[in-house]
Amino acid sequence: MSVATQLGLSDLDSDLLGPARHRWPLWCEACPVLGVVEDVMDLPGWLHHAAPEDSDTVLLALARLAAPSGGDDDVAARALAWVLLPGASLLAHRLRTLTHRIDEVVAAQLWVEARSFPWERGRKVAANILMNTRKGVLRDLDVGDPMRRGDPTWARAVVVSPDADLWGFLDARDPHPGPATAEAELEEVFEQAVRAGVVTASDCDLLRGLADAADRAGGGARRGQGGLTARDASETVAQQWGVSARTVRRRAGRALHALSDAFAPIGISARR
Repeated sequence: MSVATQLGLSDLDSDLLGPARHRWPLWCEACPVLGVVEDVMDLPGWLHHAAPEDSDTVLLALARLAAPSGGDDDVAARALAWVLLPGASLLAHRLRTLTHRIDEVVAAQLWVEARSFPWERGRKVAANILMNTRKGVLRDLDVGDPMRRGDPTWARAVVVSPDADLWGFLDARDPHPGPATAEAELEEVFEQAVRAGVVTASDCDLLRGLADAADRAGGGARRGQGGLTARDASETVAQQWGVSARTVRRRAGRALHALSDAFAPIGISARR
């Protein structure tokens, strides 16, 4: 399962998301700021390239349409939740150790936040909805701030009764699962980012090459965005790609900036 599947938003032509395409022209008439794209399906790409204040204005218009105190349109809420799915999916991945139902819990909370965002006084729509989704999930799972600070290990534990269905689920899993590696988590981030249009597959290949070159050079992690734009690494990759080192650094910096802007609301920063 996934957050998108739990919300019924994995199929762009589904009965849940399809109506958003039909209503988009009407929404644009009611809220001219939405006229930045002709089709709601083009909205994620536009948001990726737009200035933060411009994207926030568009998301705020959607939030207004979705809220009971605004347009009270649940289809608008679906569209808002849909454009925030990459962040919500990454959030579910990061909290996956809390419960095997994490996709379901995140999806439910994302829907609540998308439907009830305080558009009258709220700004930074994406960041606040994702932050509040995270808070709501932790609250629902009885994971509070004092517990996280005092005992991080226990904070990730989920108390279940002896006859809970969870035990059957655990028995069906690999009895000796290996720990998730940093490389595996990075690939998941790349996959989400490419799917959301944050970066291209080529950008990810470039960053992988720079990471490998920086690792082989040694000692570069203290400079140049974790060593990725250090001179030795960028020159090595530049030779492999047949471009200048300056071009490699500029393109890598742009990709890291995009990743940081996309995932910073849920606690991941590409700029170190």
